[in-house]
Amino acid sequence: MKWLLFTSASVIVLIALGLLAVDERDVIWEGRKALCGYCRAELPHHAVVCRECDRSLDWRTSKEECRWCLDRTDADHLLGLYRELAADGPLPESLAAFEPYFGAIQVGECTFCGGVGEVVAEGKEVECPVCRGDKRCIACGGGRAVILGDEGAHRRALERADARARAQERAVTADLKLNAEMLVDNDVDALRGYVEAEELRDSTGSNLLELSHERLKVAFRAVHEEHDRRVKERGGQ
Repeated sequence: MKWLLFTSASVIVLIALGLLAVDERDVIWEGRKALCGYCRAELPHHAVVCRECDRSLDWRTSKEECRWCLDRTDADHLLGLYRELAADGPLPESLAAFEPYFGAIQVGECTFCGGVGEVVAEGKEVECPVCRGDKRCIACGGGRAVILGDEGAHRRALERADARARAQERAVTADLKLNAEMLVDNDVDALRGYVEAEELRDSTGSNLLELSHERLKVAFRAVHEEHDRRVKERGGQ
């Protein structure tokens, strides 16, 4: 009987030790930096072993609030102020031009086109150069959460970078112009909702989300300037 108890205890100890060995620590997120769960050294994306302490790690995702599109507070403020101005009297041309924008934009929408999916360029409507007609913010995919440390997104980013390099090489070899817009389209589809989307650029090298955010700032500025103008007018009467 004693040998049975001893054997059982030994097996339990061995199983426990095995589980402890397999239970690797997660990476620790400090803002957007991934740190080793043992020694807190900074990790390259999806490193499975820390190069400082040589220990194995489990990679986990992290989420942060999107900073590129409207949250509920911003949307309520912007749209409330615009509707107040529209009800108060005719809008100036600079603000009236934003009517489709204010009519469509909501939380999580693309701020370049305002969630319309199209913009007016050279007198005609064309597909939004940022969301490619999808209408959602490409940083968060409309969900207001930007995901860090996602292995699938990281792999897709590497695949798109490799595809871009190979396309560039073929274009140079064949003396052809590289269709950069098509590459950006594929990038947006692959990376929407992940932090890697923040690095997307158009054929001129402009950062897509910075262009989008600048359009939102212009919309906010136009609304506030008209509001301040009307307040001053009333104060002068």
